[in-house]
Parts: sequence; structure tokens; C-alpha cells
Amino acid sequence: MSREVDILVVGAGQGGLSVSWYLRQAGREHLVVDRGGIGHAWDAQRWDSFCLVTPNWTINLPGRPYAGDDPDGFMSRDAFVEYLRDWARSFAPPLAEGVEVARIRRAGEGFDVATSDGRIRARSVVVATATYQHPRVPALAALLPADIAQFHAESYKSPAQAAPGGVLVVGTGQTGCQVAEDFLRAGRRVYLSVSRTGRLPRRHRGRDCIAWQKDMGLLDRTPDMLDRPERRFVGDPHLTGRDRGATICLRDFDRRGATLLGRLAGVRGRRLEFADDLHASLAFADAFAADFRRAVDAHIAAAGVAAPAPTSAELADVPAEGAAQPPVIDAIDLDAAGIGTVVWATGFTYDFGWIDELPVDAQSYPLTEAGQSPLPGLYFCGLNWMTRRKSGILYGVAEDAREVARRLCLRHAAPPSRSVTETK
Repeated sequence: MSREVDILVVGAGQGGLSVSWYLRQAGREHLVVDRGGIGHAWDAQRWDSFCLVTPNWTINLPGRPYAGDDPDGFMSRDAFVEYLRDWARSFAPPLAEGVEVARIRRAGEGFDVATSDGRIRARSVVVATATYQHPRVPALAALLPADIAQFHAESYKSPAQAAPGGVLVVGTGQTGCQVAEDFLRAGRRVYLSVSRTGRLPRRHRGRDCIAWQKDMGLLDRTPDMLDRPERRFVGDPHLTGRDRGATICLRDFDRRGATLLGRLAGVRGRRLEFADDLHASLAFADAFAADFRRAVDAHIAAAGVAAPAPTSAELADVPAEGAAQPPVIDAIDLDAAGIGTVVWATGFTYDFGWIDELPVDAQSYPLTEAGQSPLPGLYFCGLNWMTRRKSGILYGVAEDAREVARRLCLRHAAPPSRSVTETK
């Protein structure tokens, strides 16, 4: 079928719904489309034991900031999806579910949008599909023996999904560490191919690391404050909200029986080869955590903040001087190790090639000013580092959505029935 709308919002996650909330407040007609429906990405791309990585107080959706009795807790996946859907029910966004956008083309002063449900003509389009849409799987995956089960972490749900035997998790960003934790708790033999990623202590000197980042202004950093533009896409440091928030430490995985390995460098039949970089990667994670602690300590001293000394529990991830290092293993045999499954926790990539004539930067990332593309009538919301560090997380999405909605109201000729309001 074909239809015409004034404003089309692509995506019914927190970004698209936040823009819709503000447009509703302003009395602007619009349509939201999503291939799966409200909360679909959270359901489809998070595993059963997943919890938010940022505390509940960071849930700052417009009209529905967190007001529960556990601000320092971490909602489970299912609890957050219900929170999102309950919020959406409160303002009834004009939503068409099961509609996937395949192409956005410029057409006169607006856009011609090809979808799985026909064409949509829109004067303005807001792309709120988040930054990372496609799982990244290395070419080495094609070299694994056919009898080894393998899948990307995007489709991981629980340890029961894996084949019998040991499990190799490749990649130790936030996702890889949490997936490895899941398998360890299930009593599975875990091998972990370690990548160069930082680690954050969950708490330091009595407060959560995200609270310190907020107070130190780190969540309000703008892209121009980075030493290199590509640092916008560096993987998030090790962190989890499970067990009401805990510090993830690769050395602790080693103590619990996981076999730590360097970067997966080659596959030769049933032999896997690993780079000699394990100790360097562990040292990088240790240094990252130490640098963060020093920054917090300096902030406390400079601002005169009353904060307790760090506890032994908060410092449990700090390696003792002279502590033994896990052995460096250059290769393992799949059969001897009993590995039956490989989980690729190797991250995601972005691709905005489905938007014709899109202005992008040197990293092929959309150019925007406060969410507005140089292509007239095209807007974004929920992109990583779009305006600030917090743009791509729950804490910052409402602020960006409000500005996008304000600009949309200015673009469209009909006067709004009400002004766009602040999030309380």
C-alpha cells in the first residue's frame, strides 16, 4: 500500500519513541514504523539474563523518568521492555508494526521511503534505528569445521543454546564478558579470546561509576573533545548490571576456571591459533580501571566532595603486585579442548547505505547538527556520540529527541497546537 505522511519516524526504540512523545505534545501528526514493534530490539538482541548496564536512575524517557524505589538497581531485560511499552501506552504513538524500511530516497522537498508494506511519502524523516545494526563476524568464522556450532552474540539467549562441550567466546567487550559469565555460571567449560578493551570498576568510593561520570561531566563530552573521531566507535568497557551491578574482571574469570587466550589469529583445520597479546590486553584493562579511579580521586579532591575511602570490595579487581599471570597459549585443538560451540562477541557495525545521498564524514557516519542532517528534512536520534557521549544511552536520548522535535516543528508550516515541553 502507499501513503503520505508529514513526518515519518523510523524505529520504535527509545530514540524514535522519544521523538514521537515530543511530537505528540506539540500536536504534530506523524507516523512511527518499526519492523518488530516497541522494544523489539531489546527483546531480540539481548539474552535472557541481561540487565541494564546503567543504573535505573539513568532511565530518563520524556514524561517517564525513573521514579521507582530502586534508583541504584539495574532493570532486567524483561522489566525494561515492559517499562518501555507501558510508557508508550501512556501516549499512544501512531505506530505501524511489522514495517521494515528498505530505502530512503530524496523526492522533491520530501522523501520516498520504500518499506515492506509499500511506499511512504514523507516531508521529513527521523532515523532512529540506533548506530549499530549489523553483527560483525570475522572471516575466520568460515574456516571453522562444519560440526562446530557457531553464532553471533546478537542471537545468544542462554547457555542451553550451545552444543554440548566447551564454549569459546571470541571478544571481551561488554557483551563478550557477560556471555562468558553466563556460561561460567551454567558450569560450562569456557575459553575466552581476549580483546583490547578497558574495564570500569562498578563502584568506587561509595558510588557507581556512571554516577561519577555524570558528576565529572564525562557524559556531556562532545565529539570535538575526542582526540580522534574514530574513538566514537571504541567498544564500551567491561561492565554489567547483573547481581545489582558487579565489577567484571578477566583475571577473576581465570581464577574461576576460564581459559584466557589472546586474540584469535588463525584457524587451520581443527587447530585454533592465538596471538601473543593476552598479557598486554589484561594490562590495558587494569590500566583503564586505574586511570578511572585516579580521575575520580582527583575530582573528589578538587571539588571537595565528601567520599569514603575505597573499600576492599571495590578494589577486588586490582591485581596484587607480582601476582601470577595466566599462561600464554598459542594454539588449541578443538577436539582436545572439547569445544563444541564458538560465540562471536565481535561487535556490530553501522551501515547507512540505504539512505540515498546521505552526507557522511570520513568514517561514513552521518553528519548531523543536533540531530539534523545537511540533507533537508532528514533527522537522526539515538546515534552514538550524536551530540554528546550520552546521546546513545537511555540517559541522554530525551534531550536530543526534544531538540529534533523542536526543529521539526520549525520546519513544518502548520503551527503546533502546543509547544514542545521539557522533560521533567
